[in-house]
Amino acid sequence: MLNTAFLETASRTLHEQINSSAISLLAYWYSSRRNNLVPDRIAFSPDALQKWLGHISIYEYVPARSDFINRLEGTLITDMTGQDWTGRWASDVDRSFGSTFLEELEEIRAAATPSIDSVRIYQKKYRTATKVLMPIAENERRNADQVFLAMFPNW
Repeated sequence: MLNTAFLETASRTLHEQINSSAISLLAYWYSSRRNNLVPDRIAFSPDALQKWLGHISIYEYVPARSDFINRLEGTLITDMTGQDWTGRWASDVDRSFGSTFLEELEEIRAAATPSIDSVRIYQKKYRTATKVLMPIAENERRNADQVFLAMFPNW
């Protein structure tokens, strides 16, 4: 069960560093779990995510490549970064920025636990965003086969 007191405290304490919309999306992820499993796409439908939609990208795991393909790039993420990664691979992101994005997605999927962090926007000097990574199951599976990335500007 989610400790809402933690979220309220985190929201107040990290107000300067963490976007409050990210906190509410993370709270939604926790409230959508069934039997302590990751939420499925029914809980994470476009209707359910309406207030966060433009901030979300969907990365789907492709076992044959041991990589994640971007199935959908949030329009507000594209506006924030100036780039649309739809149809591209997480390994492409790593090659472009020298990052460890593929490794992060693999860890989130394997651990079945979300993460939240404040990150630098490479394309915009001196700008940061709150990044949330959330494992999601396509159906009522036990294991995650997608990772939703949400980005919210900290400005």
